[in-house]
Amino acid sequence: MTPWALRDVAPAAGMTPAGLIKRFGSKDALLLALARRWIQSIPDGPTRPGDDLAELRAYLDTHFAAPSAAAAVSGLSALMRDLGSPAAASLLREGWSKQARYLAALLDHLPLRPDVDPHRASLTLLDALHGSLYRRAVELDPTPPTRTLDDLLEGWT
Repeated sequence: MTPWALRDVAPAAGMTPAGLIKRFGSKDALLLALARRWIQSIPDGPTRPGDDLAELRAYLDTHFAAPSAAAAVSGLSALMRDLGSPAAASLLREGWSKQARYLAALLDHLPLRPDVDPHRASLTLLDALHGSLYRRAVELDPTPPTRTLDDLLEGWT
């Protein structure tokens, strides 16, 4: 993980650092705007009716696969910073709540055992996925998110 400045991300945004400051006011405000964009990007429900397992697997691959130990460490470091900010922690709570509802909606369409509550299963899945980032960070048996899902589904079906 390396420190970054607005001048580092300005080209990717197609703006100058001054334009980013004018638009967002600060680096922290930019990060909060990105968190809000992340929340908006989480679907409200299944987007491919009838193919819920494939949708779930694709979502996990896209949103939970850390490409490297360094990326996992960076993500965990950002999480710790976010938890220290009331505004960022509130957005994390909102985003994770929406993510849990989305995952529960997908799990609800899978042939789970009758005693498995999709909402509680979605929280367990999120816990397992976030925990796998810790293992990825220390390169201890890195597990792809879909493998975590498959392992949990073995007990839930």
